[in-house]
Amino acid sequence: MNRQFIGKIAVLTSMVGILAFTAWAIWPVTKPVPILPSTKVLDRNGGLLYEVTRPEGGVRTTVPLSAMPETLKRATVAAEDARFYHHNGVDWQAVSRAVWQLMTQRRVVSGASTLEQQTVKNLYFLTDRRTPLQKVREMAAAQYWSLTHTKDQTLETYLNTVSFSNNSFGAAAAARTYFHKPIGELSLAESALLAGMLDSPSETDPFRHWKRAKQRQTYVLDRMVADGVINAESENEAARTDMVVFPPKHPMKAPHFVLRVLDELEAEYPDIRIGGYTIKTTLDPDLQSVAADVVARRLSTLADQRVTNAAVMAMEPRTGQILAYVGSNGYFDEAIQGQVDMVQAQRQPGSSLKPFMYFLAFQRGFSPSTIIADLPVRYETTDGKPYYPRNYSYKYYGPVTIREALGSSLNIPAVKVLDKLGLASFFATLERFGVDFPEQPEHYGLGVVLGGGETTLNDVTTAYARLALAGRSTSPVDVLEVKNANGATVFSAKPKLNAPLFEDQKTAEQAAYLVADVLTDKSARSKSFGEANLLDVSKPVAAKTGTTRDFHDNWAFGYTPDIVLGVWVGNANGEPMQGVSGITGAVPIWHDIIQYRLKNVDRIVWTKPEGLVTRTVCASSGLLANGICPKTKNELFIAGQEPEKQDDWYVRLDIDADTGLAATDKCRA
Repeated sequence: MNRQFIGKIAVLTSMVGILAFTAWAIWPVTKPVPILPSTKVLDRNGGLLYEVTRPEGGVRTTVPLSAMPETLKRATVAAEDARFYHHNGVDWQAVSRAVWQLMTQRRVVSGASTLEQQTVKNLYFLTDRRTPLQKVREMAAAQYWSLTHTKDQTLETYLNTVSFSNNSFGAAAAARTYFHKPIGELSLAESALLAGMLDSPSETDPFRHWKRAKQRQTYVLDRMVADGVINAESENEAARTDMVVFPPKHPMKAPHFVLRVLDELEAEYPDIRIGGYTIKTTLDPDLQSVAADVVARRLSTLADQRVTNAAVMAMEPRTGQILAYVGSNGYFDEAIQGQVDMVQAQRQPGSSLKPFMYFLAFQRGFSPSTIIADLPVRYETTDGKPYYPRNYSYKYYGPVTIREALGSSLNIPAVKVLDKLGLASFFATLERFGVDFPEQPEHYGLGVVLGGGETTLNDVTTAYARLALAGRSTSPVDVLEVKNANGATVFSAKPKLNAPLFEDQKTAEQAAYLVADVLTDKSARSKSFGEANLLDVSKPVAAKTGTTRDFHDNWAFGYTPDIVLGVWVGNANGEPMQGVSGITGAVPIWHDIIQYRLKNVDRIVWTKPEGLVTRTVCASSGLLANGICPKTKNELFIAGQEPEKQDDWYVRLDIDADTGLAATDKCRA
């Protein structure tokens, strides 16, 4: 009797629990759609960079399902919910498949969300965290929605409310935004492209990410063929159809930076663009404004030399905070492909990676006074072809010190030093600084130190920030704080630890100081850049340029312990400039921005690490001065690596007054 009673209580409790959960799940669906405040993106001082228009305030045109082309409806079902007409809000077959794949493959292989689930999520649950319990709640709400709405009503609601990125909510708005045409005129190709965006709108934005958008379009067309909606001939015709995609309008400041922030946050907060958030970024509004103005002004002077574009990134080394970020010289300028973010675009870095090679060299026993022969040399490449490195000036300077070679960015000494260090060691060092190449070192060969691979302004600027920290870690930070609609802080940037990147941190600090000492030395630049140039900002700023072969890209980097600034100049489409080098293209932009940043800085302090010693050496040989060498200088060395031998390039000869011969020669005679 007691067992029966307990069983009835358990059943009753379970029923009450199920009813309570169901009521909790469907309750929001019985009420009007909640209205959220718009998401705001702010600079570090609280100034507005961009206000993400709410769905109800964004670009939207509600149209009946009958006004939508059949191709769009079929493409949407094929892409998002192939069994849409065969379930009641939840596709249990897809759920079972997804769970099985998760259990057997330990990762999410395919989703199981139906159009009903996506509709109730978009309308009622966007601000809720994506937990397993929330997923079950949405499934219950979707079944309730399915009971109270027809399939046509669901499809109509979904296609009128779903986000297509760029403040375009609903397919009609997307058709106007991207194709400048009414929804009823969409072709199969355009319908498939829009349907392909539904899975991840910002990552498949056809204006910013055309390749990904086309890949998704292909996927949708394949699904439509598999579902018997279209035939292979229609698929091929749609795939070959040329489409004109128009740039969406973004009334925003620092557009590339804002979009970078929103794209990053969307992974953690899928509803970030829908509304309710306040994002405080790291951007310095004054430095950003100056950087954008300088880019426009300096590029105007280079127009006759086929230069159209530039990018800028400035950050604090210790915190990693991005202070200025210019992705192009005009986001909406189609003529220069302004929508391409050149801070993150892959380009050849020219000679800008040389400091990291010499950083490794200083750890391996080389010093700024080490002599390298700047003379012709030949190497055999892996494919058996000869490789002759050349200096930018096509001159040979004979014996030069590493201080001169690095300061003047001489190519032949750099290749010779890299040959001694080995490619594997150099690539391992670059990796610690955050510069990665997809292929093995042998693929690039010794020319990689002259710009033989591709990397980004973002990564190289970060590498210089790590160099400024004497070989300690840092990474770009673009968000300081995120608050939700209730004003609660859901994210706050944590202080950087700046952990050592190398096991022998003491030697790394010494090597980094030697690199900075060379890059701040005006006289070391004279062979290539002359005594006066724009790298000189009247303060000890470590500076390095880079120019690629045939003038496709040029770069300028500079850093102090408190700021690092990187500049790229070129053309987004890869066309070469006309004789524009780093010193004439990127450096003027770099110079003006760094001058503004440092105008109120009285003194730059480079903290000298322990274990460095100074010795007087002969400027020609790098050996200890012996009183005979006509030109000497004080040079820095890592203790234990200073030269022990006295200079033997110069000897004092006693001249016989009668014969005019050296005494030693006279004796030999």
